[in-house]
Amino acid sequence: MLDIFKELGYKKFKCETCGNEFWSLSERNTCGDAPCDEYEFIGNPATTKPYNLYEIQKTFREFFEKEGHTPINRYPVLAKRWRDDVFLVGASLYDFQPWVTSGLVEPPANPLTIAQPSIRLNDVDNVGRTGRHMTCFTMGAHHAFNREDNPIYWKDETVRLCHEFIKSIGINPEEITFIESWWSGGGNAGPCLEVCVRGVELATLVFIQYKTLENGEKEEIPIKVVDTGYGLERFAWISQGTPTAYDACFAPVIEKLKKITNVDVDEKILSENAQIAGMMDIETFADIRSLRQKVADKLNIDLEELIKSTEPMEAIYIIADHTRCLAFMLADGIIPSNVKEGYLARLVLRRTIRFMKELKMKESLSEIMKIQLDFLTKFYPEIEEFSEHIMNVISLEEERYATTIEKGTNTVKRKIKKLKKEGIDSMPLDILIDFYDAQGIPPETVKQLAGDDYEVNIPDNFFTLVANEHEQEKHDKKKEFNLEYPDTDLLFYKDFNKTDFTGKVLDIVEKDGNLNIVLDQTVFYPEGGGQPSDIGTISVDNQEFKIEYAEKINNVVLHKVDISDENNKITEDVLNNLIGKAIDGEIDWERRITLARHHTATHLIVAAAKKVLGNHIWQAGAQKGINRSRIDLSHYKRISQNEINEIEKIANSFVMDNTQVDINWLSRDEAEKNYGFSLYQGGVVPGESIRVVKLPEIDVQACAGTHVPRTGDIGAIKINKTERVQDGVERIDFSAGLAAIESIQKEGEYLQESSDIFKVTSDQLPKTCDRFFNEWKSQKNEIDRLKAEIANLKINDLSGDSTEVNGLKVIKQVIDGDFKELQNIATDFTDNGKADIVLMGNNDGKIIGAASSKAIDSGVKINEIIKESAGILGGGGGGRPTLAQGAGPKKDKINEAIDFAFNLI
Repeated sequence: MLDIFKELGYKKFKCETCGNEFWSLSERNTCGDAPCDEYEFIGNPATTKPYNLYEIQKTFREFFEKEGHTPINRYPVLAKRWRDDVFLVGASLYDFQPWVTSGLVEPPANPLTIAQPSIRLNDVDNVGRTGRHMTCFTMGAHHAFNREDNPIYWKDETVRLCHEFIKSIGINPEEITFIESWWSGGGNAGPCLEVCVRGVELATLVFIQYKTLENGEKEEIPIKVVDTGYGLERFAWISQGTPTAYDACFAPVIEKLKKITNVDVDEKILSENAQIAGMMDIETFADIRSLRQKVADKLNIDLEELIKSTEPMEAIYIIADHTRCLAFMLADGIIPSNVKEGYLARLVLRRTIRFMKELKMKESLSEIMKIQLDFLTKFYPEIEEFSEHIMNVISLEEERYATTIEKGTNTVKRKIKKLKKEGIDSMPLDILIDFYDAQGIPPETVKQLAGDDYEVNIPDNFFTLVANEHEQEKHDKKKEFNLEYPDTDLLFYKDFNKTDFTGKVLDIVEKDGNLNIVLDQTVFYPEGGGQPSDIGTISVDNQEFKIEYAEKINNVVLHKVDISDENNKITEDVLNNLIGKAIDGEIDWERRITLARHHTATHLIVAAAKKVLGNHIWQAGAQKGINRSRIDLSHYKRISQNEINEIEKIANSFVMDNTQVDINWLSRDEAEKNYGFSLYQGGVVPGESIRVVKLPEIDVQACAGTHVPRTGDIGAIKINKTERVQDGVERIDFSAGLAAIESIQKEGEYLQESSDIFKVTSDQLPKTCDRFFNEWKSQKNEIDRLKAEIANLKINDLSGDSTEVNGLKVIKQVIDGDFKELQNIATDFTDNGKADIVLMGNNDGKIIGAASSKAIDSGVKINEIIKESAGILGGGGGGRPTLAQGAGPKKDKINEAIDFAFNLI
């Protein structure tokens, strides 16, 4: 028993419904949580005055500040900024995992309080339907990180603070229950208390004191964490007693949406819906129809009438919730895409569009987002800074969505046709998910396209199933390779210009079939951060060994020996004789300085891109090379040539400023306090100490790579090209230093060669190319016109030359024409009903087959027929069920091939 419960007058009871033990000031038989207790606050607020969401946030922060907690600002909702296991922040504790909770880093304050926007999509299908579920919610928290030598507070003080806060906002303490429970998650565990008032859980108080081992056993951890989570939206709801939490938290947005859509609200139905939803087990939401049936029964309303009444309002709640979630996602740097966190943003965005369409809204998503931003930016000024960026992304994504639906229509229809042929009379769930996952086609569109001819059943939890597959980062387990040696002394960090050194051989290690030398110290940079390793030589006893690669494992550098030199037979025995001996090592300096120039140039290009494209730019990957390097940037659209020119110009101006490159080792907490999470442009950096590379007034990053001493040492920077590597990621290919000069000269050569071909000067080349292109285009159009005339003549000649096979009109012929002519003639016959099957060839050894829908329905597989026939020509072929082609070197057998195809038919 906690002393604080006795001190405050609480007594322990056992719930007669669920059997859980709980604490209460008043005698009661049930624990206070649904479904053991009904919601008793709807229409009957629990507090002495109403609070909106931002008032309760302010009250929460001020209360805990008075209680000695330091308020800290919210973290980005993109957890990937500082951890590599999840994409989104799902609770306030995510902000401090793994670095603070493991003890590697000091907390930003201790104790502290925070109101953290958190995103969970595991219940996305329940949003709008239950009255309480949200994709984005605000977790109020007070955290204490207790070390053995510095305890802050533990269970008793946590309970006291919770009791006093709830009491301070006007809730009668006799209505509070503390339910004893157990919490586990993220590899940690501990006892917890669930705090309820009038049937709704308002907070959870978790006392993390164990680490969960792989075998399931628990191990005490050195830092005991008070991890509390107060659902501030629920506090606002219980204080207002509105029918739903949505009405309590973003009423101004909802009111504007209701006005736009002319949706009427039946508060009695909404209140009863929220009440019954609160009493239902979460698992039953997969079948939302059962919830609606219960509400209909309770209110004595026809089910279909209830659905017709509630669905429009549910759609409004969903739109209000989802646009709020999107505002945080996009402002905090997520770019919608088809992978990782971008996939989740696109899922939320396209669901919003779907419900807007259900309401037949004429407004664009951008216009609706503006309503949300006008409301949200009053309380989150940092979002206002990114308003223009958010609107740009939304507009572009809305266009992309329309294109996706248009392109996907034929894909869906073809798939349904195929499933019908295979005797599958209802679309399997995995195919429905694949349509959305791979092509972005929502299930409602699939169902609409299927019409009444084919059954498509959409699970109520469809988007929850999809989101659950994408919420966590997936890593392949790497095989552990343990090296029990002292850490290698990395001399290149102490003196960048050092090219040679003396070291001692500690051991010879075999890894992946290669022999590696372990030294006590080295000047060889091991591969890392997208930078290739140094190469060079190691000499000992008048023998020289080529080092072709270096890598670092657990702070030990392995020097891979090139054993392919036929003139220098290197065996494991030869290398083992080196153990304990002193060696002389030397790196390839030209390679080192070239890679360093490219690495520092990478930082300049990222900084320049932020200036040109916006602060949402984030490094998504990089690879440095000798002649060319690349940097991947998160950006929502293609980078224009004008933007590339400006980025290149700014990057070179940074070079000309000749800024000193400052490099320092800082503790992780000091580095984060000074520079924030933008440090981690290159990804999450392990360890309690971070090597910070700072280019004053330009860029600051955590980076372990080699860099030139000043930006002027880079030389010229030349951007060679850009390309889109995936949705939301743009790649910039560039060269630096002498490699940039070579790239510029190469482009000059191409320009000169092109000018010579046209016999004009380079400044006349664009106009000349344009003239030649237009002339070529005009001549090509004339050639195509003449070919069409010839084709029509040939079509007329062939029209009567057909054979009937099992009711199908078949034409077979070898004609004098190119491949495109064959294709046009064949498709003209099958598309216009002149023939069901056309088999055509030419004297170049090319064969074409076309089939009408009638032929396909009769079982003709023209692609397989042409593939087999092309074998006679000594080649191959294939294609679609409607049109296929083949070719081979045995041109003289074209008639035989066509006859073979005819016989197959």
